[in-house]
Amino acid sequence: MNGIDTGGVPGFVVAGTRSSSGKTATAMALLRALGDRGFVAAAGKAGPDYIDPAFHAAVTGRPAASLDLWMCAAEPGDDGIAGLRRIASRLARGADILVVEGAMGLYDGAHRGVGSTAQVARALGLPVLLLLDAGGCGQSVAAMAEGFLRFRQEGGGEGPEFLGIVCTHVGGRRHVRLLADALRHLEGEAPMLGALPREGAPRLPSRHLGLVEARQVFPHLDQNRMKEWLENGVDVDRLLDLLGLPPRRETGPAVPVSSVERNTGADLTVAIARDEAFSFCYGDLPTLLRELGADVVFFSPLHDAAIPPCHGILLPGGYPEECAEALGGNASMIAAMGEAAARGVPVYGECGGYVYLMESLRYRGRDHPMAGLLPGRCVIGEERAALGYRSGTLLWRMVPGDGAPVRVRGHEFHYGRLEGSSMPSRGDPLWELEASDGEDLGPDGCRIGTVAGSWLHLYPEGSRPFWRAWLAFAAMQRDGAAP
Repeated sequence: MNGIDTGGVPGFVVAGTRSSSGKTATAMALLRALGDRGFVAAAGKAGPDYIDPAFHAAVTGRPAASLDLWMCAAEPGDDGIAGLRRIASRLARGADILVVEGAMGLYDGAHRGVGSTAQVARALGLPVLLLLDAGGCGQSVAAMAEGFLRFRQEGGGEGPEFLGIVCTHVGGRRHVRLLADALRHLEGEAPMLGALPREGAPRLPSRHLGLVEARQVFPHLDQNRMKEWLENGVDVDRLLDLLGLPPRRETGPAVPVSSVERNTGADLTVAIARDEAFSFCYGDLPTLLRELGADVVFFSPLHDAAIPPCHGILLPGGYPEECAEALGGNASMIAAMGEAAARGVPVYGECGGYVYLMESLRYRGRDHPMAGLLPGRCVIGEERAALGYRSGTLLWRMVPGDGAPVRVRGHEFHYGRLEGSSMPSRGDPLWELEASDGEDLGPDGCRIGTVAGSWLHLYPEGSRPFWRAWLAFAAMQRDGAAP
């Protein structure tokens, strides 16, 4: 059960019958229980999520990341496994155990389930702790369990191994006995390791892009109560025994790992926006940029008056609409963004960052000025504008002489639209996009000079060629060698 190249670090995947915040709460409670037993736990989240890993990082004190098999495979013929294992190996370095929270249901993913949590578990050699929603169920829970244990995805090969079963949304003791009796025949294949009551279950607030962010919720979360709810229902000792670990770590816990280690030897610096408005940054993007030879610093378009010295600026997604008045009112930062662009510093914004680069943002009937470096007026509405996996081919030749097309993979999820048109009236489109089923979605994004933006959230591991080219372009701009 130690399938990834992490020095023998064991782990498991927490996956369920459906997508819900209950799965995140269970994973967080497990991480807290492991930490209190002295284990250094690393955490990841299957799928395209960038919100849930922030909760995991808050519990563990270590960086967490998204583990998405489909988005790791940007190039034709790439199955994504090598990239996925690189991410998992980085996460597990220095840890005693790796816990991966699944996305959606166990077998849900991109087109025909490609990249599902089951496939992620199989690729990493990690067993699945199956959460079965047993609300209102008796003997039927056995049929559900057998369905998950026996199901094989089309083209997915063998299914994952199973560590055990935990029933959720359980009533009283009689209900627990009924479920245990129904699942007893599966003891040798996937033993029932516990039952979590619906009474007292932790609840994490959500909004249209997923959970409310960790920075807003975590300070008010009773972690001890959450852990007690889990420990009272799940046999954690047996779970650890199945993984070959003792009930407690015999030595003291390790010092928490910094979320960003400076690459002080780099001669290229990238400034990434990070504040209440721009927080949808994949956790391993700074690590990837450092691997490609850059240093990373952070700044706040919301609160700062200036951008730190840098050779490239990244504006991740987030909720700029919630901070629109303050963003539009920070004239010093808007001027600094304009000055950087005028000097030829590459600026790239995605989703919320793209909105910030536009002329204005309309939200709840009010218009707010934005940075104005790209054309277009964004309107944030109540109806979702786009959702799904995306493949992209770059339409911008940043580095001369390289004829190979730059392909990326990412995800799109937003409620913003350009007023009056699907594309800006000026500038060049940035990407040619396809959905995960191959449907042609046409051009997306906009570029004027060294400033570019798009609705697409680039997945770091599946976008290495883009970031390599973007950093090379930033170096040429710095050296005055760009065409």
